[in-house]
Amino acid sequence: MDISLKTTTGYGNYAGMGMNSRATRPVSPDSKIDSACTEMESLFIQNMFKEMRASIHKSGLTSGGKAEEMFTGMLDAEMAKAISASGGIGLSSMVRKQLETVPETGNANQTK
Repeated sequence: MDISLKTTTGYGNYAGMGMNSRATRPVSPDSKIDSACTEMESLFIQNMFKEMRASIHKSGLTSGGKAEEMFTGMLDAEMAKAISASGGIGLSSMVRKQLETVPETGNANQTK
């Protein structure tokens, strides 16, 4: 009995196995670190946009309620992704540099 999850792209078998969802070759650890750093920077920028929007006084005359909040949240997320993907504010490169200086440990349970 096959109970595997079928996806529309047909690449669902590679999810969570260190494989790119659109290809059959393994994803390198460096590209995983780069994408994680870029995503972290994107989240930081998105939160920065959210806090900047919260500081603006709303008059109530033109506020769109929940629909506007949802739209601006999605807009902020997409703008943050675009900014981060095009070089960002330099946060991802700083995090990447810090991760490169951390020595790898063979066993996390080892005592010193």
